[in-house]
Amino acid sequence: MIASLTRVGMIARLAMIATVTSTLGLGAAGCDEKLQAYLTNASARQQARDTKKAEEALLKARGLGPADPVVPEIARAIQVVRTSDYDFLIRKATPAKRKQKGEAPLKRHNGFDFAATLESKTRWLGRDVTDLPTWLDEIGSSTFFSGDAYLVRLPDGREMSFRTWLLEELAALPPDLQETATP
Repeated sequence: MIASLTRVGMIARLAMIATVTSTLGLGAAGCDEKLQAYLTNASARQQARDTKKAEEALLKARGLGPADPVVPEIARAIQVVRTSDYDFLIRKATPAKRKQKGEAPLKRHNGFDFAATLESKTRWLGRDVTDLPTWLDEIGSSTFFSGDAYLVRLPDGREMSFRTWLLEELAALPPDLQETATP
């Protein structure tokens, strides 16, 4: 909102400068046309953004809008993953699957990428999930299609299940961060 107000203010200032410049005859030939084209395009983009926001609000009012945001308890768990420095691994479900096509047995992700995966998976598959244990069972334990397990590689090289690691990390948070925030 503030950024759009800043842009609108900047566009208004540029229009005023263009008006004063053209009135005094200080502008170079062709400059006014370029500025006018820029202002027209900026206005059209702003109008398109406003129209899109109005359409989204109308859909949401009818119950057809975008998915609701992630539940705060689950969002906090995803934030713990996002800020982690550990490697997050996806291990193939069975040894037979690991041998196919010469694939590596593990896929490795950093915390930021793995958190983005979990958040996307939550928005698509876990819209109705409202508590952490169910989320861990349905979203945070394995991949959707093949059931490949999620693991965490600790700095000393040990690997543990993602569920166990996440529950320990959440329990280690200070008490004020453990409470569920109300929207």
